[in-house]
Parts: sequence; C-alpha cells; structure tokens
Amino acid sequence: MSDARTRKIEARLKEIVGDEVASLSDPRLKGLVTVTDVRVSPNLSHATVFYSLLAGGDPQEAREGLQSAAGRIQAAVGAQTRLKRTPRLRFEPDPAVERATRIQRALREVSGEDGDGDGTR
Repeated sequence: MSDARTRKIEARLKEIVGDEVASLSDPRLKGLVTVTDVRVSPNLSHATVFYSLLAGGDPQEAREGLQSAAGRIQAAVGAQTRLKRTPRLRFEPDPAVERATRIQRALREVSGEDGDGDGTR
C-alpha cells in the first residue's frame, strides 16, 4: 500500500474517532480527551489511536473508558469508510504529550520558577 494512501486513511480515522470520542458520555472520561494521532498497520487490520488527556482526568480510567467504547467507535469507522476490513482499535496515551510535559517541567525547574505564576524567584 502506498504511503500517501496510508496517511490519508490515518487522517480519516483520526477525524472519525475524534468525533466519536467527543460524543462519549462514559463517566471514566473526565476532563478533555483529544485524539492526537492514528497509526495503522501495513495491512490495515489494526489501528493504534493516540490520545491526550487534559483537565485532570485519570489516565487509567480514561484508557479503560476508551477501550470499552472501542467496538462502538470501530462500528462508526466501518460505517463511514470504504475499507474492506475495519481496523481493530487500540487506545494508547500519546507519549509526545507526556514528553512535552516533562520538558516543560524541567525548563521551569532550570529557570527557577516555583510554579505559582507570580514571576518571582
């Protein structure tokens, strides 16, 4: 499969999954859950959905909530795409978001900020 087609499928899946996640009412999904990326396997049988969690939600509960809704979200993907087989969805927290948070924290420590936002040291 061509790289361009794979990227196009990933972009479409990201859009569909993002819309479906936004409509979920699972109590385990506290805070803002955002789909940041989707990666499909070369044969399109599996798709890893990367997400970020903002506004104080519990990462483990969010993962459980997303995984429990995977069937419903997968059905929406199947209904809205023209793929022979709908990829099986697996949800993973986006490692880039965690890395960015760690870098930001380290930069604050190095610059001497104490995190209270008043600008004094």
